[in-house]
Amino acid sequence: MKDWLTKAREDFPELKGWIFEGHYYNSPVDLWIDLVSLLSSAYWEQSANDDLIGRIYDYAAWCFKQPDSGTAETDLSSATAVGLIETIPQDRNVSQDLYRWMSLESFEGFENIFRYTLSDEQYGKFREEFLRMKQGYSGPSRI
Repeated sequence: MKDWLTKAREDFPELKGWIFEGHYYNSPVDLWIDLVSLLSSAYWEQSANDDLIGRIYDYAAWCFKQPDSGTAETDLSSATAVGLIETIPQDRNVSQDLYRWMSLESFEGFENIFRYTLSDEQYGKFREEFLRMKQGYSGPSRI
């Protein structure tokens, strides 16, 4: 199994100076804090940085496919759920664009994680918007 930080360095080479030098990541959650910040920032560029956004979701998909490490601190699925998925509804730019990156099956599978930070009413609106946008989209999902 490839180490999560080695994989991140390979997937995000343009960030070497910014994200990997001077930062020490004790856990995958530490890395997700910076990746979520980059994801959010990618939407503030003149046109959204789809390449970076896609690589972040691809890295998340890779993390979800890794075997359970046996500890909460190093389990990649748990870290990705907490570090990325839980934060998506909190960023309007990210949540409005989620339909392009996440499959309906994954969205439904993450319902409890989304609901962790949303009221029933907020989740209902979030889900309704995702489904409405997803209906008109035929592109592939990354996660």
